[in-house]
Amino acid sequence: MSSDSPLNSPEARQAALRSRAAAGEPLSLAALAEEFGVSADTIRRDLLVLEAEGALRRVRGGALPVAPPAEPLAARMRRPNLAAGRIAAAALPLVEDGMVLMLDGGTTVAHLVAGLPPLPRALVVTPSPAVATSTLAAGIETVLIGGKLSAFGGISTGADACEAIAGVAADICFLGACGLEAGFGLAADHLDEAAVKRAMHAASARSVVLAGAEKLGRRARHRVAACAELDLLVTDAPPQDTAALVATGLEIRHA
Repeated sequence: MSSDSPLNSPEARQAALRSRAAAGEPLSLAALAEEFGVSADTIRRDLLVLEAEGALRRVRGGALPVAPPAEPLAARMRRPNLAAGRIAAAALPLVEDGMVLMLDGGTTVAHLVAGLPPLPRALVVTPSPAVATSTLAAGIETVLIGGKLSAFGGISTGADACEAIAGVAADICFLGACGLEAGFGLAADHLDEAAVKRAMHAASARSVVLAGAEKLGRRARHRVAACAELDLLVTDAPPQDTAALVATGLEIRHA
């Protein structure tokens, strides 16, 4: 690259990198240094600036995009979501009567709840008032975990919520995802929600993630669990988009 190239300006380079990260593109340190005709240290400094902005997360050899925070639950629930319906339908066979079910909030879990068969001997434990209302109306014994409600996932949060969840022995939990990336694992946009999801995972014998294709390969801000700690992912993503997750040992069920 010539010395008068506009990309020799830090501001221009960073704008280009910011745009690529926003589009979900992983950034390779060596490839960027060669492309822009600058040293690896120069690119590394650019990535440091963008990481401080929250535009990406640096990893060995480059950086990965950070998923933007999700819309509040109320906004997401107003839109049709055919993918969530397919994922929920693929997950339903995992549910058996007599189980203790730990159910997260979010749109895909709401679709799962809407499709539940009669479960006269099951128990649902959830931090989501919307889920609790639906399962109670379906005649399923339900325990609602209390706490400060998060507008984003629509779940109770806080130390009391996590403590209450820790006192439950669940057979299976169904978790929504803000991001699921092979190197970082399951993650949430909001710290308090991540803590509750982590408690749900720890209290359950089996953890199932329900995630659409758009959530895969993205790092949200706060880790919930590494992929190797999870049991199953149910997703509408094609097999070629889940290869990196399979390599971690995570079982995949394609909707």
